[in-house]
Amino acid sequence: MGLGIVFSTMLKVDLGDLERQQALRVEGRIEVEDGLFAGCSFVLENPLNVVLDATWAGSGELVVRGGLKGAVLQDCRRCLGQVERLVDIDITLLFVPPDLLEEDDSETYRLEVGVREIDLGPPLCDELILAIPAFAECSVDCRGLCAGCGENLNEAECKCSPRGMDPRWDALRALENK
Repeated sequence: MGLGIVFSTMLKVDLGDLERQQALRVEGRIEVEDGLFAGCSFVLENPLNVVLDATWAGSGELVVRGGLKGAVLQDCRRCLGQVERLVDIDITLLFVPPDLLEEDDSETYRLEVGVREIDLGPPLCDELILAIPAFAECSVDCRGLCAGCGENLNEAECKCSPRGMDPRWDALRALENK
């Protein structure tokens, strides 16, 4: 059983090559400008490196295992500063023929009959989105932004006058000063 290696920016498994070689390694990158993650709570800082091994399992199922490494940038949910998050996730993707796919199974992907190539981009995108927490914090003691003037309280003191604040918060401010 040989292991063919394919390096590409297009992360695809050629099923013909896989049948001939029994196993196939797909190495590639997801580029920053790729657009797979448009609208997500993060952006790619650099290309993500991908190394995957594809093999056939019983009953015509395709198993793709490997990893995804790189870094993403998110906005801190308190101060809106940039937070770098390192990505190093293990991935297992299962592609199943339609006749074996259960309707409520959300963890497998459909392997269409007659298809000669599988695009791994969308499933990898799904896996990365699930692995990255939706909310990032630059530190556990981040003070955030002032609700009155918008000053980043990690960098400077607020310029707001306490008298200009909503009086409904006076009871809480009194507790804070104790």
